[in-house]
Amino acid sequence: MNKYDVIFRYLEQEYVAEMEEHARSDVDKHTKYFYTKAREFYWTLTRLLGLGRLHDGAWREPSKDAADKLRTALSGELPAPAASGRLLIDMTPTHRHRLQTGIQRVVREITRAGVDTGAGLAVFIKEGRLYSHFKHPALPEEIAPQKGDRLLLLDASWPLIDEYAPVIEATRRAGGRIICGLYDLIPLRFPSLVPARLSMNFPRWFQLVVLRSDEVLCISRAVAEDLAAYLCETGAALPPGARIGYWPLGADFKATGAKPSAAATEIASSATPFFLSVGTLEPRKGYSVTLTAFESLWREGSEARFVIVGRPGWNTRALQQRIRQHPELGKRLFWLDDASDADLHHLYARARALVFASFAEGFGLPLVEAAHFGARLIASDIPVFREVGEDATAYFDVLDSASLAARLREAIAETRPGRPLAALSWRESAAALFALIEGRPSRHGGWLVQEEKQRGLVD
Repeated sequence: MNKYDVIFRYLEQEYVAEMEEHARSDVDKHTKYFYTKAREFYWTLTRLLGLGRLHDGAWREPSKDAADKLRTALSGELPAPAASGRLLIDMTPTHRHRLQTGIQRVVREITRAGVDTGAGLAVFIKEGRLYSHFKHPALPEEIAPQKGDRLLLLDASWPLIDEYAPVIEATRRAGGRIICGLYDLIPLRFPSLVPARLSMNFPRWFQLVVLRSDEVLCISRAVAEDLAAYLCETGAALPPGARIGYWPLGADFKATGAKPSAAATEIASSATPFFLSVGTLEPRKGYSVTLTAFESLWREGSEARFVIVGRPGWNTRALQQRIRQHPELGKRLFWLDDASDADLHHLYARARALVFASFAEGFGLPLVEAAHFGARLIASDIPVFREVGEDATAYFDVLDSASLAARLREAIAETRPGRPLAALSWRESAAALFALIEGRPSRHGGWLVQEEKQRGLVD
């Protein structure tokens, strides 16, 4: 059985469980069906009528005063930004919504490093214009694109594509270049695994932004190679001369002045080892597989604990019920669905190992974060985890709970420290990204030769 057969069988099982859980709800199946179809019709019709803002997030655009209050004030000395050839790093969604997902962590760390080093300006869109997210005497308030500028679309811009279109066009008219940051192709490869709004918006964003960018910078070589493969498979193409690059993400993060919650402190204070999984509950993360592996250990009498840190996600109602109604919840199973960075910092540093059972990822931030804080690593045997985790990770067969249980037993029995993983700091990650954009040498990241890659795939 190849890996795709394994994935499809797993998804079929998850789908059946999800449908059974929905069937137990108070809403009858006919109402659910018509609601789903009506919602799809609404999204399609509003998009065709140019009213996508009603559901794509643009309606949340803050007023001018509110947008100014969302800016971040900086103190101390800052280098003056470049007078020409500026790197404008977009962070519009992060600026507006202050979410705490992996993409927002990347955006915050990269933009702050850009401003602190003078390598880039963090910008957000307001009424078709660009403004500085950071407030400081050395930084301009409004930024008009000019010749030689590079606009780096690093944030999750796909819900707001209609707002980005005029800014992209203005940058091109001024003689600037467009650089797209790409986190993964999961909405194209596995559209059923992402929220409906994402599966509807992402293909359009891919066509209008990714396929029109002068450079596409991916968060791993695996994503860069997947993009090259997808272009070959579909016949799509980047503009002539466009390049595909990649760079690694950082591992360190700060829980500024905050203390861990009582729940995190209590879990970590016990001498009984615990294993940690981090990430939103969604089908591709493989939480069901991990829980099944632990259940096999518990039946054997193991006291090892399983701690989940992640918010409730989409298409996981059955999984959430399985966790909440589990007889081991609060004993050997814990779910922190609103954990802070302080909680995560505290748990990473004390976990026996991180368990990452996902079958589709663009990078896998928890791997490098856990390694940074000294935890062992156990992960699915997928290309991006091999790239990121190197030989410091114990790999198990994708979505195979028995294979994972074997790695867990090994980690429980092992008393020696795990192999160190040379994870980058966020400053090092940002430096690698800026070097890539500026054409300077760097030990991290690089460019794919797209034509050679496609020829190799075709041959």
